[in-house]
Amino acid sequence: MSGFEFHETMAGSYRLVDGSVDRPMSFTIRARSARLGSFLRRPEVVIEGEVDAEGFADHRYLRGTLGMDPLRTRTLPYAFEFTANDGRHYAFAGEKTISLAHLTESMTVLPGAIRDDRGAEVGRALLRFDLKRDLASFLHSFKPSR
Repeated sequence: MSGFEFHETMAGSYRLVDGSVDRPMSFTIRARSARLGSFLRRPEVVIEGEVDAEGFADHRYLRGTLGMDPLRTRTLPYAFEFTANDGRHYAFAGEKTISLAHLTESMTVLPGAIRDDRGAEVGRALLRFDLKRDLASFLHSFKPSR
């Protein structure tokens, strides 16, 4: 059996640790799973797309993974790498922590950290999935992958 794919956009803001002000940040990804049997053994999808962190990583390609085992782990961990405007490599790591008592918020809010190529934290982000604007297109984007 083939796998599946979907598209997702998260948007919000980030702040560098040097004390700068909050700036807009978003990412749009295409997520693709392995064949269904492989996905069930390891519930993780490959993501690629674009990150846009104003003044830091303007419209930059990203690639990484999204863990998709929320029933067991109660989390949805996002991890991706990108090259910023300064030509250096950075990584974003964030995690939605699922709470049944606050399901909508926990499924739509993604706090995360931006780290440099040495692993030092250089920024923090808070991103959200906009249910009103993006839910229909998100649901419609689910389809079998090849």
